Amino acid sequence: MTTTGRRKVVFFAALWVVAFFLNFFWESLHGLLFVDHPAMEASGYVPMMLEMASYDAVAVLGLYLFVALVFRSLLWENTVSHTALFSLAAIISAAMGEYAAVQILHAWAYLPSMPTVSGIGLLPLMQLAVTGVASIFVAGKLSSVKAD
Repeated sequence: MTTTGRRKVVFFAALWVVAFFLNFFWESLHGLLFVDHPAMEASGYVPMMLEMASYDAVAVLGLYLFVALVFRSLLWENTVSHTALFSLAAIISAAMGEYAAVQILHAWAYLPSMPTVSGIGLLPLMQLAVTGVASIFVAGKLSSVKAD
């Protein structure tokens, strides 16, 4: 395998792993702002957080690949334009997902302590953008791909 090939493998593996752990941490903390979550037993709560963090890590990978497709560069640099497009796409994706889950499907609800924007939780709205940009930065450093 070439050096570039190894860098790609390391970058994408690191991106998923870092995104998973950052999102697990984020989900676990902001989960306390959802109805029913604070009262859940760990035997139900932890597997749910693991599942959600896995979905979020896959979403970060998908959003990264979307930006790569737009800019036609698989290992893109963390420039303002790349990061802005990633963040915008992440916020739009999160807004659509949260709106559908909360307003249409009624899959979950927020406690009054959750700050909202147009009925969408602020923390879930920001999550993929924040954890995604941080994951890309760390994965870039770990794989020696320019990420800053």
